[in-house]
Amino acid sequence: MNSASELRGAARAWRICAALGGGLLAAGAAAQSLVSDPLDTRAVLGSHARGVPDPGDHSCALPATALTLADAVDLALCRNPATRNVWAAARQQAAVLGIVEATRLPTLTATGGENWVNGPRLATTRDGVSLVDGGQRTADAALNLSLTLFDFGGRHARVASARHLLDAAAATANSVSQQVVLGAVEAYYSVVAADGALGAAKSAEAAAAHSLEVARGRRDAGVATRADVLQAETAFDQAVLTRVQAAGLLKGAHGALAVTLGAPADRAFELAADPVPAELPALSAKIADLMAEATLQRPDLAAAEAARASAAADVDAARATGRPVITLGASRNFIQSPGAPNQNYNVLALNVTVPLFNGFDTTYRVRAAQAALASREANAEQVRLQVSLDVWNAYAALDSASQQLKATSALLASARENEEVALGRYEAGVGTIVDVLTAQSAAAGARQQRIGAEQGWQVARAQLALSIGRLASAEPLKGIGALP
Repeated sequence: MNSASELRGAARAWRICAALGGGLLAAGAAAQSLVSDPLDTRAVLGSHARGVPDPGDHSCALPATALTLADAVDLALCRNPATRNVWAAARQQAAVLGIVEATRLPTLTATGGENWVNGPRLATTRDGVSLVDGGQRTADAALNLSLTLFDFGGRHARVASARHLLDAAAATANSVSQQVVLGAVEAYYSVVAADGALGAAKSAEAAAAHSLEVARGRRDAGVATRADVLQAETAFDQAVLTRVQAAGLLKGAHGALAVTLGAPADRAFELAADPVPAELPALSAKIADLMAEATLQRPDLAAAEAARASAAADVDAARATGRPVITLGASRNFIQSPGAPNQNYNVLALNVTVPLFNGFDTTYRVRAAQAALASREANAEQVRLQVSLDVWNAYAALDSASQQLKATSALLASARENEEVALGRYEAGVGTIVDVLTAQSAAAGARQQRIGAEQGWQVARAQLALSIGRLASAEPLKGIGALP
């Protein structure tokens, strides 16, 4: 065992193993450092995301200036946990595609070993089997290559299924991102509406305070009763309560917006919202055209169709489990044993594996895959019907919101004029305090209805864009109002 020849042999075997292992490790490390995604699966994901940004590829810094709607949408897409979660799932599916694609490539492995044996034992020598004592050393090293040449469509079906699932993951990321955009729009205009409601409440409080002052002056002048003052005081106290409630709602709206944008609830944002245009064009798009567009663009429908296509590929993959597999193998071997010449040889093999009977495993795999396909086909049809209903409801909601804007505009103008006339008549001694308070209440209600109509119109535009599949950013809202 300690002879010079044995030591030289051991050193040689270790050098071979170290060369094989070290060379392959170095090659693998170099390949990984040069190409982190050698099969380019992330590019496949990006090509199917339809313009929706991956939050991992963008900066998510909070702006220092007033927040526009576009800023809010960008922040929500970048910072909202829902978008980060769904994109992480999509990147995971891209990696799964890489795993399946890798089965098309050959595998290369290196093995090596060295054994030392000491003590009495049976060993095969040139004279036969005999009891030997002392040390003995054996060494071997091998480099093996294996490649599946043909498996009658099973590998192709598995790759196709993984690609369709990646399409579904990308479409799901798109769908969730659009839902997040809608949430950002709703939260943004909820703050705008709450701020407007607070302003309207302050205006109503100021008007009630002025009416109370007039009623007290008329009472002091002897031309009004104590009842007028009490009614005015009650109206003023109600206006104060309404203003306090509006302030609380505004704080809640700010917290909801902050969380939607991926910030703590106590993070206050100053908004720079665009006003509602004075003139609203009538809806000109035909509902049938919008439904046809939604069928082509809705990401949730695309995800359902991709899942159905994946299930169809799974049926082919299940059938292929009962078919032959042809593989190519090659190896380079070195074996060193005491008392025998060193072996240094190559092996090339072509193997055919034919499954003869697997306990009906293939039969039930196919049945399970066919049932999954039927389920996903039904789901895709359900999503398709839901798409048509979403477009129908969103179109009707936007049409109604546009009409409400026009109606509240006229209502607010007449309510303001009525308020001014009623107060003027009361100051002149012609009208009553009841007329004044009724007019002020109607004016306050008209202001709130106008604010609600403006918020409803903004949100209805976003909902229609979402129902069509356009709401990947705030940009589509610029063209939604008339929808050419």
